[in-house]
Amino acid sequence: MRLTTLKNILSGLLILIFAAACGPALAPLPTPTATPAAVATDTSAPVQPTPTLTATITSAPVKSLQVLGTFPSIQSIRMLDANNGWGLTQDQVLRTNDGGTSWYNATPAGMTDAGQTSTFFLNDTTAWVVASGGDPTSGTIYHTADGGANWTSTAVPFGGGSMQFIGPTNGWILVGLGVAMSHEAVAVFRTSDGGATWSQVFTDAPQAVNTNDSLPFVGDKSGLAASDNDHAWVTGSEPMSDFIYLYSTQDGGRTWTGQTAVLPAAYAGAMTGSNPPRIFPGGELVLPVGVYANTAALVLYTSRDLGKTWTAGAPVPINGSASLPTPTDFFAWDGGPALYVSQDGGATWATVATDVNLKDSLSSFQFVDANTGWAITSDASGNYTLYRTQNGGVEWDVLNP
Repeated sequence: MRLTTLKNILSGLLILIFAAACGPALAPLPTPTATPAAVATDTSAPVQPTPTLTATITSAPVKSLQVLGTFPSIQSIRMLDANNGWGLTQDQVLRTNDGGTSWYNATPAGMTDAGQTSTFFLNDTTAWVVASGGDPTSGTIYHTADGGANWTSTAVPFGGGSMQFIGPTNGWILVGLGVAMSHEAVAVFRTSDGGATWSQVFTDAPQAVNTNDSLPFVGDKSGLAASDNDHAWVTGSEPMSDFIYLYSTQDGGRTWTGQTAVLPAAYAGAMTGSNPPRIFPGGELVLPVGVYANTAALVLYTSRDLGKTWTAGAPVPINGSASLPTPTDFFAWDGGPALYVSQDGGATWATVATDVNLKDSLSSFQFVDANTGWAITSDASGNYTLYRTQNGGVEWDVLNP
């Protein structure tokens, strides 16, 4: 997978790093045509770590926002609980407070292409949206602290990427700079003032000043997840058997070290693609890994020691995505008639027969608890449909009128 501008965001994530649930893998950014000029590297001491924060719901008012008269064509969502969440259409940032039945327009003034943005939604009041300036080295970041009623905007030295904030002030972004055959140059930027200013702390671009290959140039990167101001993980893929692409930092992104996760014996010799780990309050990590051999599978690895050791869960026999709303309730799905459900943190799985078959059109899905979830489908004509379940995936209702 290649790190590209987040088009399906809430995502954490499938991005599997948010406090409510995680959706699909990172979607592609436009491929850069040249390696950008280097940005001055920050050599100051890293910010002291803070605890991992969850998405606290504070019920920001939506009455100041315009309710949409027609149901929007929602391309991605980031739900925080059964009622509150954010969504994106091609040109709008949206909010809901009734589980997706109705939506309010929270689009920043001046932003025209929400479908080509990178986003992070901390809770229902605080969010960031990066709009690309047309290349990997320029963009605008929009920030709201009142649920989208008001936004500030600041020029930034990147056009998007895999972004995460640890609370309202400290944030990370992994930016794609250029790709070649199974290689990708990236940079890591940090902020400690809510996104108003950013410092580049790392790059592996071969011709850049202060380049560092501890996070290798080789490999396609899929995204970044951070647990605090010092610790983060980057995932991806490399065409190598018995290898899971997983690198971690303990110094705020300045240097990186490979971490080892062993494939289940039945999949020895397979190639893999990993997505950023879901980080639960308390520090437990769950790493989704797609395994590709004669048959495909999804394996979820758990770590309770910041990635020093990883334990593989039972493989799920699909080429699909995962949503991990709680440390014990896991979902895996490829859109087919069987939804895989685990209630013991991935040690065992059962199948739930659904009343829909979205295998050929599923774009993303997300659960916020053991019962409540959403799915988005898309067709060849660019039409999107939003579904919701309230009984663990057995029945799905179309929310589009």
